[in-house]
Amino acid sequence: MKEFTHLDLLEITEKEQELKMLLSEEEKEFSPKQSTVNFILDYSKALSIRKSKSIDYIEMLLN
Repeated sequence: MKEFTHLDLLEITEKEQELKMLLSEEEKEFSPKQSTVNFILDYSKALSIRKSKSIDYIEMLLN
């Protein structure tokens, strides 16, 4: 079993903090624009899917 010194633990803690900062920056980069979210929500409100006896499903855009 490897023994860690106080300096080793400090180094690990510093690297962990750097990784946390990188991860939090990446999360901010991948959020969608509000216009994209609005478009998807509007589409989902206009989409109608109904089960049919003759075919499986009928999809209609109600605009």
